Amino acid sequence: MKRKRLIIGAAAAAAVIAVGVGISGAYLISTPVGMDNDIVVGYDKTEIIEDFDPPSEQKSGAATCYKKKVTVRNTGDTPCYVRMFADFSSGFIRKISYFSYDNADSADPASKTYHSAILTMADGYFIKEVSSDANPHKGWVYIPEAQDGQIGGYYYYTEILEPGEETPPLFTYVKTDYTGTGEDVQQYDVIVYSESVQIVTKDGKSAPDAGETDRYQTVWKEYLG
Repeated sequence: MKRKRLIIGAAAAAAVIAVGVGISGAYLISTPVGMDNDIVVGYDKTEIIEDFDPPSEQKSGAATCYKKKVTVRNTGDTPCYVRMFADFSSGFIRKISYFSYDNADSADPASKTYHSAILTMADGYFIKEVSSDANPHKGWVYIPEAQDGQIGGYYYYTEILEPGEETPPLFTYVKTDYTGTGEDVQQYDVIVYSESVQIVTKDGKSAPDAGETDRYQTVWKEYLG
């Protein structure tokens, strides 16, 4: 995954540090009125929302599971697309860590279903699927850098996020499992970072065509290109 523009602020708790940053981007939209051209600067802003219940301790040779529900809220005044970066500060920790996307409820975190933090093609790179007729993979999707060098390395929310709305969770629980590693426990950072971009394309379109399911990619590529 890409490691750039990551950390501005951090919050530490117990053995795990959670880092979250929100950065917004905007298009300039030219709207002709009579003989004048009014330039309107769109305003989009997002905020990472976390429900974080850090573990009291980690134990060598055992698994530690804890709640870390991560979503993004549109706090601006325009619809936007959102993407997120999520990773661990240690390559070793990444190898022994897992994400859960189960409901964040009062059940024992250890009872949740977990998936490796290292995504494989077998996972389809989709980590949050909410089917609909228009988009069978509505929700969060990971695009690897090997698949697309321009926009890869991030998790993308495929739907338009309206002002005041909040995405489904990127993940809800984290598990780090030292079983069989022979390694001592270590402190680590869980890094989460979000960016947003307005939904208007360079040709002025503000809505996807019927049946269009990858418009978010078009918008991000135009913005980054």
